[in-house]
Amino acid sequence: MKYKTKKAEKLCTNLKKSRKELGTRVSDALFGLINLLETSESLEDINALRIYKLHKLVGNLKGLYALDIDGRSSSYRLVIQPLNNSNEIIMNNENLEIRQFYRSVNIIKEVSKHYA
Repeated sequence: MKYKTKKAEKLCTNLKKSRKELGTRVSDALFGLINLLETSESLEDINALRIYKLHKLVGNLKGLYALDIDGRSSSYRLVIQPLNNSNEIIMNNENLEIRQFYRSVNIIKEVSKHYA
């Protein structure tokens, strides 16, 4: 798993730091989601779990996707850059369904409070 920033990496890999910044509930959910991302064969597995609401982003985050960390009631999201079978970043310009297009996630862009 690669991380865009050191801050994102610390939030996703250091439970103590994550709990301090995000709180216990969100932090525990984040670590569960990271574990799921690492063990899933593709984003189709995660998309099947509707709790995470995998969705495409627009505007200055075009080409990225977000997952709700602690379900739809949570305002925290994990912004990801999906990769194809060759672990290359390819833009989904044709608007293909995620299960047909991306195979894995290797870059975590950020953990953010979206609805602050």
